[in-house]
Amino acid sequence: MSQKITVSTHSPHDSKQDPFVLELQQLLTCYQLATKQDRETVWSALNKYMPNII
Repeated sequence: MSQKITVSTHSPHDSKQDPFVLELQQLLTCYQLATKQDRETVWSALNKYMPNII
């Protein structure tokens, strides 16, 4: 039987949270839960943030 996983950010109702940070948190959560093959896809999406992180 497949278990349903629900993921939410720490502050879902915080309208002041930076959209950049929110999207990055969601992508990192997806990466943690993804299969090996899906991690490659999520990693590609995370690459767009590299110039802002380094």
